[in-house]
Amino acid sequence: MPSMIQRASPTMLIILIGLLVGVSVTLSKLVAISGVPPLLALFWQVAVASTSLLLVLLAGRTRPRIGKTYIVYYLGAGLLGVSVPGVIGYVVLEHISIGFYSALMTLAPMFTFMVAAFIEKRMLPLNRLIGISIGFVGISLATAQGLNGNLDASFWILLALAGPAVLALGNVFRSRAYPSGANPTALAAGTLFFQVVLIAPALLLTGQFRIDPAINPTALFAVLGIGLISALSYALTFEVQRRTDGVGFSQVGYFATLFGITFGGIAYGEEISPIFAVSLVFLFVGLAVTNGHLKLPGKALSSIASSTADHP
Repeated sequence: MPSMIQRASPTMLIILIGLLVGVSVTLSKLVAISGVPPLLALFWQVAVASTSLLLVLLAGRTRPRIGKTYIVYYLGAGLLGVSVPGVIGYVVLEHISIGFYSALMTLAPMFTFMVAAFIEKRMLPLNRLIGISIGFVGISLATAQGLNGNLDASFWILLALAGPAVLALGNVFRSRAYPSGANPTALAAGTLFFQVVLIAPALLLTGQFRIDPAINPTALFAVLGIGLISALSYALTFEVQRRTDGVGFSQVGYFATLFGITFGGIAYGEEISPIFAVSLVFLFVGLAVTNGHLKLPGKALSSIASSTADHP
């Protein structure tokens, strides 16, 4: 991992990952409406991403480690964080807008918080719940108008909701199963490579390996771009995961939403709410509170905690 990345704060890396996800979702929309089969698109995405990372590792004379702990991690992190949400994204983006899809991604932090609290059988620090809630208010302001036009597509909305739910499980899994002292780039490469190994037989069995010549070549270049973006974003993801936990990392969802809304408006003419700037303020405040960069007054926290205890 370059020293510049290692010196960057988790907050800066989270923002960068959110930007990359926003670009990736925008390109995924192009792929989805061009008729590329979702599983085939995902295969080439992870194939390009894993090959890119493996070449970087080879250049540095490093390779992904193989062992029971690592294989379990590769499979769990890949299925929950790459393949399942990836297929869902390609499927639903043919039917719903980028803005709406991105808005649903803001549920990932809330889902992550709830999953982590359930698994650990305890409430996490109050500042995290407050920070996530502040960020959620910001996202709600930015996306409230966009949600109104999509309520009729109930099936696709329900399917899209499964995306942040699976991502939340992936956030918690990676945090709890992260191999001690592992190289983040090697973990990302191993995770993506194992998804290639899993997806290839499924494509062969379903006869979807062949690329239809009628498909717009631009969509194929988009898949290539998504793969390269995935290589960088997943490497950064594992670097951030090394420094924080699933709840902290899940804040990526907020930035991915805002960048997704922005790029959706630019690329596809999707409406952007004027309240967008206000939502940014809420977003940054929420992220700062969650990560401990902004401390709330002790008396305020005590008051909130007392109120919560009095009203279960």
